[in-house]
Amino acid sequence: MYSSFERLLNKEKADSRAEGKAEDVIELLEDFGELSDSLKTCIMEQTDLEILKKWLKAAAKAKSIEEFEQAVGLVQV
Repeated sequence: MYSSFERLLNKEKADSRAEGKAEDVIELLEDFGELSDSLKTCIMEQTDLEILKKWLKAAAKAKSIEEFEQAVGLVQV
């Protein structure tokens, strides 16, 4: 059974991994130009590692910010 400290430590590690992946997504997309604040916020607020992995792959394959947004369902209206 995990202690409160171990649970907190595991959460901190997961948060750190998620933040790192989100930063990687942003870094790839910035090669296409400046990202909107709302897109950056959306990416940085995502904490699900599986979603972030999908977004990272989509960012690596995309040819534009718009293509990335469409691929992952973040099209801005």
